[in-house]
Amino acid sequence: MDVKTYIKQQMANAHRQIDAFMKDTTDEQFNWPPPGTINPINAILIHVLASEDFFIQTILQGKSRCWETQGWGAKIGIQAPPGSGSSWEVFKTTRIPVAPVLAYGQAIQAATDAYLDRLTEEELDRQVTFASRVVPAAEMLEILVVHIASHAGEMAAVKGMQGIKGLPF
Repeated sequence: MDVKTYIKQQMANAHRQIDAFMKDTTDEQFNWPPPGTINPINAILIHVLASEDFFIQTILQGKSRCWETQGWGAKIGIQAPPGSGSSWEVFKTTRIPVAPVLAYGQAIQAATDAYLDRLTEEELDRQVTFASRVVPAAEMLEILVVHIASHAGEMAAVKGMQGIKGLPF
């Protein structure tokens, strides 16, 4: 199997995991504030999607994020996604409907798929800067898949804290 096919399969699996997890998630479950320092699902999912948006659009392609260019902050009803340099605390008290976040996820998956469809060996080898390090684009995609999968487990744990089945498999 070639690297492009492998990366596309890994990303598709990560997206399927998020999609399966979010299926039938209610607004109440999505916004439930867990005790302690763990974040609600709303913050985790928006962070995952905004991170993918940033990795694919900004780091790998040098473009503005879909968050800005497509106005997702206004559509979702928040100023900024949680992440580096922004507070996650507000998400414990902010009610966000699931539907626009899922629509953002679909837009991000489509943008990622379009980028992956254009991948070449040269692009996979191209050096990019991430977290003060220079790494090949292929490594950025590996980091992204792990990031998505890690947070999917975190969201499943928050569902479990609510007495709801986490991941459906």
